[in-house]
Amino acid sequence: MHGAVEDKQTLSMVEAPQEQKEYGLRPGAEEFPLMIVMSIIYPCNFGCPMCPYTDGNSEIRKFYREREGDLFPVALWKSIADEAGEYGAWLRCTGGGEPMLHPHLVEMIEYAKQRGARVWLNTNGSMFGPSPKHREKLERVIRAGIDLIEFSMDAADADLYAKLRPPRGGMSKSPKEWWDRQVSNVTAALEMRKRMVAPTRVVVSIIRQEEIEGKLEEAIDFWLHKIGVDEVITRKFLTWDDNTNIPQGKALDKHLYADLPTEKKQPCVWPFERLNVDTLGRISLCGQDISFRSSEFFPSANEVSIKEIWRGEMFDWYRKMHLEGRGAECFPCRGCSAWFAGIRDWEHGWLKVLQKSGDHLKQVMSEDLGVEVQIYEPTVQSVNAG
Repeated sequence: MHGAVEDKQTLSMVEAPQEQKEYGLRPGAEEFPLMIVMSIIYPCNFGCPMCPYTDGNSEIRKFYREREGDLFPVALWKSIADEAGEYGAWLRCTGGGEPMLHPHLVEMIEYAKQRGARVWLNTNGSMFGPSPKHREKLERVIRAGIDLIEFSMDAADADLYAKLRPPRGGMSKSPKEWWDRQVSNVTAALEMRKRMVAPTRVVVSIIRQEEIEGKLEEAIDFWLHKIGVDEVITRKFLTWDDNTNIPQGKALDKHLYADLPTEKKQPCVWPFERLNVDTLGRISLCGQDISFRSSEFFPSANEVSIKEIWRGEMFDWYRKMHLEGRGAECFPCRGCSAWFAGIRDWEHGWLKVLQKSGDHLKQVMSEDLGVEVQIYEPTVQSVNAG
């Protein structure tokens, strides 16, 4: 892994109401992003009503379909994995559809792990079972040493799960059969990683949407204590602004979007730690820009290395604007409800998920198997107070 390069330009002081805090590139991101968020695929086998890509919520899938951009190219994946491996950076497999529908993703994950990259997979879990063919996919990614599998579940009972995460085209099974099948895929991952003594974190995520009101704590308890996953991520509800037609009123935390300010001085954390790449090789400034409209400002990953893009003129300009308290003057930042609502903050997020899930994984392996597993453990650093 390359040594850190001190960068004076991107260090700045921004006044907070009660204290002065220092912001800048995250430790380890001086030369290369800590995480590259990869839009692996756009088609999906689920029809989740609040997904920003679901038909009726946006025309994003249509855009990629018309440009033959349904799948992430294997050659581009390998090129980025080669770069990421040098830095031990994370490749996060997500996108507008179910990543495991990509016909080559298992081999892609195996390749990335061989190159030294870290891999985080977001999945609905449906392609991991219960058939032997699908179970084999699960076994292969765990055997490859995948670092984290995040199962998007959103519920802890059959009826609510069937409502929030139905199959594309509608239910053909009973809610209980549909639910039991998906839960069995999570438990299979936990059993496999124990059998193989694998360093794979297994987590579940729940979107804080209004349908789960009054059931959230019960759901967290179910996954943590009855099923035994390493962590439950409760994600704030996002509308994705004018990328979609999703109304803010569907959020569980309605106060987040009430009376949003018109300006914000604290910089957004996103351009200081990660970037996004889509199936066409386009780069977007952040994960809120799911339509990749900001891609016109950046070179294509098909033509320029991720390292060059990350420390290129445009990313450094965006960082400078945010560090000067002028982020709200920029597109698309000026219309970002997530940033203005405080969701894109510096104190929480994926680094703490890694820390908490890693602690649980080590505890389980020690108590149940009497073994110690070697895992990547990030140094979770808050913003330094001045």
